Amino acid sequence: MEPPYAGIVYWRRSLWNGMRCVPVLLTLDEDRLRACDRHGAEVFAALAGRVEARGTIFGTMLLTVDGRRYALVGDGATVSPAPSAEQRRRLAESTSHAEPVPDLASWWEPLARAGVTVR
Repeated sequence: MEPPYAGIVYWRRSLWNGMRCVPVLLTLDEDRLRACDRHGAEVFAALAGRVEARGTIFGTMLLTVDGRRYALVGDGATVSPAPSAEQRRRLAESTSHAEPVPDLASWWEPLARAGVTVR
């Protein structure tokens, strides 16, 4: 059984507007991948086997969850909001029993082991 993982990455909600590149808390626990926004609201949650991940030449991770695509990057734009206090608190809480994932590149291996289809 894989240990749980947690880290903060940025969701590019818009390709053009850096203000819409927002931090999400990404967690992988018991083969379930979940992302929560700055307010703690769930962006997506799915069993890892129902998620597809693909990388781009620019370092973006494209996740497809239930037919919807999410573009994730490791760092936000200069105008992107910082992770909220709630996200930082939940990350600290999660990493007390989960493996911290320091950057986007470090997510590929745990996702593949959990059953995410990596292309």
